[in-house]
Amino acid sequence: MDRFTTRLLSSGHGRLEDQDNLFTPMRMAFAGIVLYAHALMMVLPWPVLGAWAQMVDFAGQHALNAFFVLSGYMILASLRASRSVLAYAINRCFRVFPLLIVVTLLTMMIVGPALSGLAPLDYLARPESWAYFAGVISQAHPTAALPFDASGLQAAQSANAPLWTIRYELMGYAGLGILMLIGALRFKWVLPLALLAVMAASVVHANTGYAGPHPEGVSAALRFATGFLIGAVLWDWREQVGLSWALIAASVLAAIASIGTPFHQSFDILATAFIALRLGYLKTPENRVWQRIKGVEDLSYGIYIIHWPAGLMLMVLAGHIGWQPGSTSIALAMTGVSIALAWPLRVWVERPFQTMGRKVARGTWAVGAISPPPFPKKA
Repeated sequence: MDRFTTRLLSSGHGRLEDQDNLFTPMRMAFAGIVLYAHALMMVLPWPVLGAWAQMVDFAGQHALNAFFVLSGYMILASLRASRSVLAYAINRCFRVFPLLIVVTLLTMMIVGPALSGLAPLDYLARPESWAYFAGVISQAHPTAALPFDASGLQAAQSANAPLWTIRYELMGYAGLGILMLIGALRFKWVLPLALLAVMAASVVHANTGYAGPHPEGVSAALRFATGFLIGAVLWDWREQVGLSWALIAASVLAAIASIGTPFHQSFDILATAFIALRLGYLKTPENRVWQRIKGVEDLSYGIYIIHWPAGLMLMVLAGHIGWQPGSTSIALAMTGVSIALAWPLRVWVERPFQTMGRKVARGTWAVGAISPPPFPKKA
């Protein structure tokens, strides 16, 4: 084969364990895209209309899909390395909940009084405030409004709108854990079969609709399960399914050709997955700039869950000083505040609790919780 054909058909897969990839800066970029999409919602009446807003929303939705693809890819890699289901669950809980708890507490203690006009101690003394906290942490009401809101801000209809995706992330973690617990992950065909089942359900849902309870939740669950499972399958089958530019081009053409059909969502997420993973493994110049980009501190989770309450505080401040922010100025301000908050939270909350989680998961009581081997069964 000539050089062009060889490059077109080359696998493109790297080794995740080598940590020579762009996945962390990509997650940061995805969080930034979502932040900007939400900045529009902070200052413009809902629903946000116009060509630019539609393009930003398109980018934001695909950023979320890519988040779930990368999550499925990396979480299955982590699960395959886990020595028990309990150890895996401990690591996942220490990854998600400490920062979520701290950010929710800060939202309740700072944003709540600012929106309500109540004194902070008075606000915290009311049971409704703690009911809000419990609803968010339990994921029963992750996007609820803070109680006693008197701000008149349309964006305050949710105190932290991005948190709606966390429950689906937790579902993905739990689903893989259950498959490991029952021994299903010993067989490599199980995850592709689960993916095909979810894709089939998505097609049926798009074709016939759903009139039962929580229709938006069902739709979101199918969407994010598709991305999560695609990522997991591409990890498990990385030696058989490459990330060639030819395969990427075919997936993009399939996504375009399926527009307006019940198959579009599945093909669209599949194309997003191939593109995201291939970009993550791109070979970059061996210079200091690219090494720093690859080694950037992962603030994506902190930025993602803190930027909305940060935006609410900025809007309250704008009202007090008579500032009428535009979407760009509020996005820049939200970015600055979110990074300024996410950095110390990463240093003082995320990293220490992740370290603690790994130590707890290595304990004999956790490792001793033996489960069927998570490795594929060889033929």
